[in-house]
Amino acid sequence: MPKMNKSAVAPAQTIVVDVTTDDYKADLAKGLQADEIMQPGQHTFRRGGFLRRHGQADVAASPTPTKIRISINLDADILEHFKARAAQPNAAPYQTQINHALRVVMEQDQLQSPAPLVAYADALLADQNFIDAVARRVAEQKVVYHVKE
Repeated sequence: MPKMNKSAVAPAQTIVVDVTTDDYKADLAKGLQADEIMQPGQHTFRRGGFLRRHGQADVAASPTPTKIRISINLDADILEHFKARAAQPNAAPYQTQINHALRVVMEQDQLQSPAPLVAYADALLADQNFIDAVARRVAEQKVVYHVKE
């Protein structure tokens, strides 16, 4: 699958997709035709470019967030809680409130430091028993690795 270069996403909504030869061959092996997939290399896309070229978009307008329809199972008490909140005067619809609550969790996760995970990884790497166990598991796999030069 092509890899999106997230660091290339600029305020101008430019997206760069890197397609490796292996990605291209894997898509062909899946039965896709050559004209259905991107050729190997780096491809640059600009959001809204088609509409801009055809005079149908306001270039200064910023893109709006995209909502995606999904099916999700929630505990009945959680759903009832948000529906009750939505029933209050001037309240947002319950789905909007659930989306907001999930966004708060997501943003908190993004702000948290990975320090505990790094400390755990450092402890594992310092543990010779762990290193020996990993080495045994790798040796048991009998996989031949090819290193590109």
